[in-house]
Amino acid sequence: MRPLPSVLGVKLSADLRARIAAAARDEGVSDSAWLRQCALDRLGVESAVDAASGPRPRIPPAELEALSGVVREIGALHGPASLGKADEVLEGLDRVRAVLIPLCVGLARSA
Repeated sequence: MRPLPSVLGVKLSADLRARIAAAARDEGVSDSAWLRQCALDRLGVESAVDAASGPRPRIPPAELEALSGVVREIGALHGPASLGKADEVLEGLDRVRAVLIPLCVGLARSA
């Protein structure tokens, strides 16, 4: 059984639809998740099923780019590691840590 088996079809004007899409995009969630959360908030209802299926954390583009960079850096460290160049590997790991630690601390705060 699906967690949210019910669908509500709602007709909207183009303007309202666009505003909902923009608000959802600004919060980094889908239109459905945004509307579901609005309904929960407005009704003062707590629903673990609806909340869990709702807003999902999104990684901002700048952070995603930084993470992609450190993944490439880790891959590039394989060569120096296989050649026994410990100093070069440690310098690379320091660069990786300098990006990952602040991002991970930030993610922990937003959870």
